[in-house]
Amino acid sequence: MPRAKKRFTVVVFIFIIGLFLGMFITYTLSQKPVDVRENQVALLTDRDYFRGVQNLISEAKSSIHMVMFDIKYYPDYPESLVNSLLADLGDAASRGVDVRIITDEYLTEKPVVSILEENGIGIKFDSKEITTHSKLIIIDSKIVIVGSTNWGYHSIEKNHEANVIIYSVPLARQFEGYFESIWVES
Repeated sequence: MPRAKKRFTVVVFIFIIGLFLGMFITYTLSQKPVDVRENQVALLTDRDYFRGVQNLISEAKSSIHMVMFDIKYYPDYPESLVNSLLADLGDAASRGVDVRIITDEYLTEKPVVSILEENGIGIKFDSKEITTHSKLIIIDSKIVIVGSTNWGYHSIEKNHEANVIIYSVPLARQFEGYFESIWVES
């Protein structure tokens, strides 16, 4: 094999190894749990939302209160990410965590309502005169997740979505007041 062809082959081989190594490192770093500490804010975009929210739900000790426009359940896809989040909420409720959800009234006819209620999750619907379009999760009255992500396949697995996790007891208390005011009126 001519010397120039050998060099080219070595360079291409090194490039390919480097490319795969870079992809592996990027994948590995993207799989680390989202870490937000007291008085900090963290960004959750696109596919990071699922991992971040799942982590926080699994660590919840006392409460998970949600105001969510749309929540789906996929009976034909039991391993879907959305179904996994619903199971995580059920697990939290079985641990004694107070799990309550406020959603838009159009959801009342969907199978997800039965799934939530069967797992001990309180659910209320807004009135027909008001659209609940929020995407809000409050965990343990200290962590707030707010942004654009609904709990559906496209939002969690396909769309560009932007959310923030805010670890702030004073802000979480304000959002708890907002949640409770809607809960009482629903």
